[in-house]
Order: sequence, then C-alpha cells, then structure tokens
Amino acid sequence: MSRPLPARMSLGDCRIYHSVDMVDRHYSEPSLAELYDAFCAGRPDFSFYLPRVMSAERVLDVGCGTGELLRLAREAGHTGRLCGLDPAAAMLQVARRRTDIEWFLGDLASVAWDRAFDLIVMTGHAFQVFIEDDQLRASLTAIRSILAEHGRFIFETRNPLVRAWEGWTPKARGSRSCATVRPCG
Repeated sequence: MSRPLPARMSLGDCRIYHSVDMVDRHYSEPSLAELYDAFCAGRPDFSFYLPRVMSAERVLDVGCGTGELLRLAREAGHTGRLCGLDPAAAMLQVARRRTDIEWFLGDLASVAWDRAFDLIVMTGHAFQVFIEDDQLRASLTAIRSILAEHGRFIFETRNPLVRAWEGWTPKARGSRSCATVRPCG
C-alpha cells in the first residue's frame, strides 16, 4: 500500500511527515492511554531491553507508546540521546511528561534521520504492525538508514503457538482481581 507524502516539517537532522494510518482506539483515546502503564507495569521484556539501551549512546524506541522504557533508562542514569517515535498522539501526550527525552509523532515512514542512532528498539508487539511485505521492507529500509554504522536493531515478535493471551485473564491467573491482567506481556 502506498500513500502520498504529506507536507514536511524540518526538525534538526530529522524530517517528519504526519502519518495518516489509523491508530487503535486504546492507543489513541487519551483516557485509555492514561491507563496503559498501570496495566503494563513490570513488563518482563524490559529486563532484556534496558541493559542494551543503557549501553548505547543514541537510542530510538519505535512504537514507544507512553515512553516507559526510555523513562526507565533516564532514571537509571542514561545520559545520551533518547528518542521515542509513536503514531498515537494520546500515548505521546503521556510520554511528554518527561521533558528530557525527545518525542516524535509518526512512524518509520514519516521520519528521515540519517545514521542518527546506535540502537533502535521495537518492544512488545510493535514489530507486528507490519502486516504487508511492502510495509516490512519499507520499515527495514528506513531502520537501516537511521542506524549509525555498526548500529543495532533489536525487536521481538510473538509466537502465536505459545498462545500467551490465554494467560491474560484473572481466571487463568487464579485471581479475581483485574489488577493481575497484563495484556502487554
């Protein structure tokens, strides 16, 4: 699927195009975005990502959501450049409470950084938004151009054979409390 390039805005070494793709309601609705971190607290994947983020000088989190990973990195003492990119304005509204991290509205098709990052991460199910082969190819091409020489791209994708969603209900976890539901992990 191709889309025309909208008007561009220049921001230093980055050109941003506003993406016109539809964002899921639970990411675009401000009241739901406010609840996201409460439901996703203690994400087990962050124990994998955080040490890698801490070891890189310049980090881009694609599909950063509310920016929890980057906030944790800054709180742990990361002193380099931390940037979050997400297509959901409501999620970024939450993320922007942290002003010592750069936040950008858009997706990989909407930015044009040149060799600007040592590490690019896509946590959780962010990589799975690429449904069509053309989307995947375009995104991987953008990532390659954004990465510095010897940069790393780290992502995960879920294995549907594991059927993780079956453990996301209070009944499956042996609890009646909704607070135990962690649909993000």
